[in-house]
Parts: sequence; structure tokens; C-alpha cells
Amino acid sequence: LLTTKIYLGIHILGVYTVRIILVILLAVTLTSCSIATVQSVPVETVVQVQGDPQNKLYVRANNWMVETFRNAESVIQFTDKESGTITGRYLLGVITTPSQYGPGSKAYATINVRVKDGASKITVTPEEFQYAVGNPYTLYTEEKMDIDVANLMASFESYMNTKENDNW
Repeated sequence: LLTTKIYLGIHILGVYTVRIILVILLAVTLTSCSIATVQSVPVETVVQVQGDPQNKLYVRANNWMVETFRNAESVIQFTDKESGTITGRYLLGVITTPSQYGPGSKAYATINVRVKDGASKITVTPEEFQYAVGNPYTLYTEEKMDIDVANLMASFESYMNTKENDNW
């Protein structure tokens, strides 16, 4: 009789313990995989290049776009040499890869470059995207986007300040 009471006590305690553990695991899972939305906020930089005419800066900016847009999904969409404008759509990164659970998603940004005599301006506007926070299958996050946009700005500034060697 005593053995039966001990077994029933452990069994009852075990059922409640299992339920508590399941509730805790469910709560942790739901809170750790929340959805974050990255807002579309333009980032702008003006690069002063004294002494260079608009035509020369336009060619330099266009070359930067061609060298930077290495992926087939990054394309130059519009160019106008007279106004000194170049616009393109740039693939920032893959948020999730396609799988049996969905088609996957990617993060893009619109890059607009304008040049005039002695100066150039770049505006990078990331498109709004969402990702699952804490999900091991999320490959691209807001933090990575911020780093990539900063690297694009630094690359553009460096490229625009590099003088070409015309003596060949």
C-alpha cells in the first residue's frame, strides 16, 4: 500500500512537472522568435572633390556602381549624364533561403548618386523588410544591414576621392 502511494505521488508530481516544463519551453520559443521590421530610412553622404568637373565625377561614380554591383540581382536602373544622376537597386543580403517551408526573402536598397562640379552625393535607402529575431535560419538582420550600408558609404567616399592616373 505504501509503495502504491509513493508511485502515485511521483506520477502526479511528474505530470505537473512535465506540464510546467512544456509551458516554459513554449513561452521561451514564442518570445525568442519575434518578428522585427526594419524601416526604410535613407542614409546620405556628400563627398567634396575639389577641382573635378561633373563629367569626370559622373564617370567615376558610374564605375563605382559597376564595380560594386557584382551580383546579378543588383542592377543600375537609371543613368543621366547631363543631370549627373545614377540610380540602382542593390542586393544587401539574403534574409532567409528558400526551403520546403517558404520561398525565402532578400533585402534590397535603392542607391541614388548625384554629381556636380566638385561634389557628389550618395543616398542609400534600404527597403523595409522583416526577419525573425532569434531564428537560426535568419541570415540577414538589421545589424548586418547597418554594417553593409556603412561599408557602401565608406567605399563610395574612398572611390570618389581616388584620382585616376591619366598617364598611360
